[in-house]
Formats: sequence, structure tokens, C-alpha cells
Amino acid sequence: MSDIGTPEDTSGFIAVIGMAGRFPGAADTDEFWANLVAGRDTVTRDAPQVVPGGAPDGGDLTYVPSRGRLDGAEWFDADYFGYSAREAFLLDPQHRVFLECAVAALEDAGADPDRFPGTVGVYGGCTETRYAEALAAQSDRLGGVTEDDIVLGTAPDFLVARTAERLGLRGPAVAVQSACATALVAVHTAGRGLLAGDCDLALAGGVAVHVPPKKITWTGPDGTLAPDGVCRAFDAKGEGTVAGNAVGVVVLKRLADALADGDHIRAVVRGSAVTNDGAGRIGFTAPTVAGQAAAVREALLTAGTDARTVTYVEAHGTATPIGDPIEVTALTRAFRADTDERGFCAIGSVKTNIGHADAAAGAAGLIKTVLALGHRQIPPSLHFTEPNPQIDFESGPFRVATELGTWAPGDLPRRAGVSSFAVGGVNAHLVLEEAPERPVRASERRAHLLVHSARTAPALGVRLARFDAHLAGPAAPAPADAAWTLQTGRREHGHRAFTVLGDGRERTTVHSTGAPRQRPVVFLFPGRIGPAEAWRLHLTEPAFREAFDSVLDGVDEQLVRAVRETARGLALPRDPVVRDTYVFALEYALAALWQRWGIRPGAVLGTGTGTLVAAVVAGVLPVAGAVRLIAEPARSGGTEEDLRALLDALDPRPQRIPVVLGDGSWNDPGTPVTAGRWAAELRTAADPDAALDTLLADPERVLLQVGAGSSLVETARRKPRCTPGHLLLAGLAGPDDGGDALAVLYDALGRLWLSGARVSWAGVHEGERRAKVPLPGYPFERLPYLVRHPDEESRTAGGNGAVATAGVTGTGTGTGVAETRTADEEPAVTSTAPADGSRPESADDTPLGVVLRLFGDALGLPDLEPDESFFELGGDSLIAVKLLARLKEIYPVEIRMSALFASATAADLAALIEQQLAAPHQDTEEESA
Repeated sequence: MSDIGTPEDTSGFIAVIGMAGRFPGAADTDEFWANLVAGRDTVTRDAPQVVPGGAPDGGDLTYVPSRGRLDGAEWFDADYFGYSAREAFLLDPQHRVFLECAVAALEDAGADPDRFPGTVGVYGGCTETRYAEALAAQSDRLGGVTEDDIVLGTAPDFLVARTAERLGLRGPAVAVQSACATALVAVHTAGRGLLAGDCDLALAGGVAVHVPPKKITWTGPDGTLAPDGVCRAFDAKGEGTVAGNAVGVVVLKRLADALADGDHIRAVVRGSAVTNDGAGRIGFTAPTVAGQAAAVREALLTAGTDARTVTYVEAHGTATPIGDPIEVTALTRAFRADTDERGFCAIGSVKTNIGHADAAAGAAGLIKTVLALGHRQIPPSLHFTEPNPQIDFESGPFRVATELGTWAPGDLPRRAGVSSFAVGGVNAHLVLEEAPERPVRASERRAHLLVHSARTAPALGVRLARFDAHLAGPAAPAPADAAWTLQTGRREHGHRAFTVLGDGRERTTVHSTGAPRQRPVVFLFPGRIGPAEAWRLHLTEPAFREAFDSVLDGVDEQLVRAVRETARGLALPRDPVVRDTYVFALEYALAALWQRWGIRPGAVLGTGTGTLVAAVVAGVLPVAGAVRLIAEPARSGGTEEDLRALLDALDPRPQRIPVVLGDGSWNDPGTPVTAGRWAAELRTAADPDAALDTLLADPERVLLQVGAGSSLVETARRKPRCTPGHLLLAGLAGPDDGGDALAVLYDALGRLWLSGARVSWAGVHEGERRAKVPLPGYPFERLPYLVRHPDEESRTAGGNGAVATAGVTGTGTGTGVAETRTADEEPAVTSTAPADGSRPESADDTPLGVVLRLFGDALGLPDLEPDESFFELGGDSLIAVKLLARLKEIYPVEIRMSALFASATAADLAALIEQQLAAPHQDTEEESA
């Protein structure tokens, strides 16, 4: 168990509160962990090749080209990040992968950068790829691409700057380039930035993705690659590493802040250090014991921990015959400064699972270790049978973890070291500790409002399905914490839905029907007796309780007792003073609750006792003055002059917000309502027709009944002026309707949020400390964007496309919804064809004839058949962009990329064109799906 327990214990420590990654054989960290505990090697190995004279003795060597590949790395949700198809093509795939990973990490942390109260920084780096060369070589086919375009889209300098720009991050954006140590140096630098106050939340990580996969050639027996394509870290047969692709991003926060904010802490970074080997080495690429030992020792000292308390080390572990012995010797030297104990610390290397991920290697090792701390298990390091004879495990503190084991260090907290060393002498080491236990806090509330949003309707559907499955699974979080995380830890997109959970009724999901926007809300106070169930709000909602009790301050005890009995349903009020005081207290308390939730009235209307509530909410009368009027006989039995005299004595103030009176008059703050008008309003029988007509004149207004039942909104709904655009809401059940009062309020609040209201979620959870919990992430809707180098031409489908995409098969990839989207949700095709608007010359001027001619021109193929597929003939996404742009110039139609995937033959595409020509203002069948 962690020994971090008091505020002073947290000084200088960093919390890992979120993370995301994609690795060979794993689309996310859950799949990554499943592979680790199962001991899977997910490296892809090609057919063996014979290298004449490649063996150390000069004989032939059998070499197995191998790489840890990242599936679907060229697939990208360009629309999510606001990129057109052309812009997406110009981005290096590893930049795109890092962007999506950053979003996933923020969602895992429950952090919405749009609403985060501090500054968010991003630290990271990537490897060098040949994508810039491919763009330059194909620039004539990309249309107007400049050298600057290529540099901005591919250079490592702009990886984190682009992430900051697209995600709206205003803290430091620091590009880190430290070769194999890049990701871990980025984490170290981010931690220092947090402690220095440069930012309050930080993304840190690295990415290395080669698309198409980098061709791996044998570099000779003195190189770093394993000839058999197997990474055997620390093993006598270890001959080198295996190249790999990966991306990993963690979200970091000062530990004290994370504890105070109720974040889900996955692990704690107690200390870190970065050193360099300097000049004391054989050559530039050679590692040193002294440099690595210094990094480990400095990290331990920064962490304030004894090395004996560290019971696992995720090593750099490249399996090179020289590198592994140097690393273990350095670790031993650093540990021996604290302890002589042997074999107490397990050691492993994730490179045995996925290969060496270059700039992302440290992120892979860090994420593996964080997962191990959370699961309290140490996964096996693979391919170890006999120790490297140059490593003295017998007398040292380390033992290789060869099988999955429970991580049980006795009375010690679980602590780990993570190392990452780079060619060039950079040495980085982190000391981690398991997360402190956090108390489980049950909620007193019986209902919970779950909100979801996405950029498109299909993505929202997938997001809802994933959440429902998660909520039904064994790792289901407390509903209140899930609600808090969804409400505050997700970006708010345009397509929205909500569910009210826990009120005992069947759970239904309500979807938005229009674009969210700020709309004025009118509070309607009906002046009616409420249900006894509403009294529970007095127990769970501080704002309701404070306002209700303030009404009874200074009132005699007999009246207080009678009002409370009425509110609890223990007695029916026969005395009109008791009834009206209760109704006033109920509706005033509900108004206070709505305002605490962030819903502020743009105008008020009241009937009966509700008129007094409207006057108080508008700032005309104080609460005590309104209660005094209720108790005065002149209010009901006296003359209007008597009532006006009472009002004058209360010194009514000008209204702060518009007030609508029963005659339908709209009274702005600049035109105060006189005491005489208020007196007449209080004595007139309730007839809201004229007032409701006034309110319905603006279809943007939201009418919210703040009181029992739905009498006013139902009356408004029946009026001729009411349109489908109006939003009419009842916020509380009637006395005989039953149901949980909070559930009904949440239903109304959910509908307000759907319409675009800005909700104070802190106010919704007032009185309880909620915690963030991990929930399923955003379902990206990906399409393939890839420009191939001419050297790759022979690998493309059909052998005739220098620019091609992989995997256009009609199935989803990665975490995406699918590889296509509904057409109205995709970026419009950017035209790169001549803008003369002319039709191609053809004897057949029908849409089918035109499409066949365009297919042939684009693909360089004559005599095509109508049922032949564009993609099977060698077409790809970039050729499709130009094809669709040309079609748009010829016909007044809007054909999107996903439509071409679904209608890939000339016959199907021609039919789609004819359909749109026949009904230009209607969506296609695909677009309506």
C-alpha cells in the first residue's frame, strides 16, 4: 500500500491520471495489458532471407525481417480534428496517431481542456520517417503542395505544436528529441514543468510510426538487430532488438491537485532524472555504466526512496550482447548504494513483446509499468531461458520476471523504476509508486444524470453502446462517479444524448434534435402544492435546503412545523397561510436549485402564490417581505389599496430581469413595475393565457415550470403560437404523479443540456465529493489517408497507383466506428481539377457514361465495365478525391468519400448521381442512415 497519505507527503510528486496508447497487436491499453499478461509476442515476422557472408564467421546468415507493426496507422478521423481530406494527406501518419492518442488520454483522465481551470501543456516527440519524401515525390499529384506544406505536416518540430493547436491547449508545447529516450525525457520534462508552475496539466509521450512499414535490412553482425527477429533481453542467446511502432501518451498532474480534484490516479511519479554519458565512452553510440547509474541514482534520491523498496524495474532491455550487461551493472551500482540484498527486484523489458518502439519506447515501458502497478501483477519478460554470461544475476539485486506473478512486496508499497536510454548518451529513469488508496464515497442521491456527446450521430450511437456495455460489466463504476466523469471530463460535442439512471423506472436515452445553442430560459411559477417526494431534495440538495429554510427564518414555530409537515406529506394544509407559505418556500427553493445548477432565468412569470416567487427571484421583494405579505389578511381580504400600501412599505425595487404579468405585458428591467401593478397582479385570479402568448412569441425561448406539475407548460403547448422549436419543460411531478423528484428534475436538466444550456455540474453534485473514473473513450470514425513513395508502387493494388491507401474493405478498424461515415458528416472534397465546368467528351453523356469515362481517365484504363469496382481496379483515396471533385464540377451533386466506398462501381455511383439530381434537396439513403 502506498505510504502517501498526508498533504506534506505529496510535495514534489506527480500523478499519472490518464493514459492511452496503441501498440503492435493492441489498439488500446486494455488490449496491451491482455497481451502482456498472456505473454504474447506481437512482432510481425516476414519470410527468412539468406544473407551471404552475413554471419560473424563469414558464412551465410539467415535473417528474419521483423517489426512490431501498428495496425491501421494510416486511418484517421480527419473530421474530428477539423481537417479536410487534402490536409489529412499532408500530415505524417504518426502526427495523426499522436493526435488521436492525446484525445484518448485526456478522456481517460476525465479532463476536458475546454473547461479545465488551469493551463494544459504538451511534451513529446516522434521519429524520422520517409513520409516527407513521399509527399515531395508525389507533389505533382497533390495539387499546389509547397515545401512549407510538407515541412509543417511532417517535421518533428510541429508534432506537439499541432496537438496544442487542434486541442486548444494554452500551456507549453515542447518538442522533445532524444532518440530512443524521447518519451521518457518528455515525461521528465513535463513533470518539471508542472512543479515549476509552467502548466497545471500536462500531456507527455512519444510516437514512432512508419507507414508503409519501414523496410528492415540486415545491418551486419555489429548492428543492433536480432537476426532471427526475436528480442531476448538479458538472455545468453540475445543478439539484438527488433524495430517496432507504437504511440503512448500519459496525462500528468501535481499529486496534491489530483488528490484534491478527485482524479483517478493510476500511479505516482516520485522522482525522475536525465543524464548524459558525456565524453567518457568508447564512441558516440556506446553506452556507459557511469551515465546510466547516475540517472538511476539521481531519480532515487529525488524520489526520496531507498532502492530496497523498489521491487520491479522496467529496463531498457534491448537484448544486445553489450547493452544488457552495461544496463544491469549500472542498475546494480545504483541499488548497491542502499542495499546488499539479492534477488529482491524483478526486471523485465516490454521490447520482448512489441520490439523497440524508438521515440515511443519509454512510453511503452512506462504504460506497462503503470498497468502492472494498478493490477498488482508483474507480467513476464519473454524469451528468457539462460542469463547472458556477462550479467551476474546471482549476486545482484535483480531477477528476470519470467512468468506472470502477483506483485506482493510485503509491508512495502509497490514501487518501480522505468529506464530509457538513447543512442547518443541520453539516460532517463523514473521512480514510480502505486496510487494512494482513495475512499469510496456513496452518494445520497437516488438518481444520476448521464450525458454523452459526439461529433456525429453514428459516433454517438457507438459511444452509448460502449458505455452501456461498460456499465454492465464487472468493472462498472459507481453511477454517481460515472455521471461526474461524463459531465465534466468529456468535450461537449454537437450530437448529444442523456439518460437518467437510478430512479427505478425503465432507463431510456433521449437524443438531441438540433444544434446546441444558448437559449433564454423563462421560469414559470405555478403556485401549486408539490409532491411529498420533493422533500427528499431538502436532504440531498444544499441549495434547495438553504433557500427553503431561509423562507422560514423568523417565522413562528407553529407555522414552521405546519409547513414542514405539509412538505413531508404528513398533513394537508387547511390554513391558506400554511399552504401559501409552503408553496412559496417550495418554488423559491426550486428556483435557487436551478440557479445553483447554472440555469438562470431570462424572465419570470408567476400565477397565484407563484407571482410572489417571481417578484423575489426578479429582485423586486426580499424573501422576508414576501413571507410577510402571505401572512397579511389584506392580501386576500382587504382592498387593493391596502395591499398597495403594504407593498409600498416593503419598498419594492426595480426588477433585475424581465417580468411578464398576467395581462401579457413584458416588463424589462428599465421599466419598473409599480406597487399598484404588483398589488393588482396579486389579487387577480390566475389566467396565464395572455402571458403565455407573449412568451411564445419567441420560438427560441425555453419555458421551464419551476414548481409542481406541468399545468403552465401544458397550457402553452396547446396554444396556436407553440411550435416544435419551442422547448417546454416541467421540472417537478404533481402531488399525485409519483416518481423520484430528483429524477424528474434531472430529466428537465438533461433536456436543457441537449439544447445547449451551460450547466454547473459542480452545483449539481454540491455537497458530495465525487471521483473521476476511467470510461470508454471516443469512437473515432476513420478513413485511410496515405501517400506512397514511388518506391512503393510495386506494393500497391493493381501495381498502377503511386498514391494508394491500404485496407479499403468496408470494415471498421482500430477503435473507429467504421471506415466510412454518413456523408453529411465528412469533410467536403477539395477540388483539384480544372474549374471550367465542362463535361468530358463522350458519346454517352448519361451519368453512367460520364462516370465510366472519369474512371478510365483517373485509373489509366480503357474499356471498363459498369460493375467493376473503382478500388479493385487500383483506385485509392487520393485518386478518389480528384475524381469526386471533378464530378462536383460536372453535376450539381455532393458525393462524399464514404459514398464512393459504398458505391464503388460505375453503375452504383451513376445511380447515386441520378438520385441526387432527381432530389437535390434530399439526403441520399446513406446520408439518412
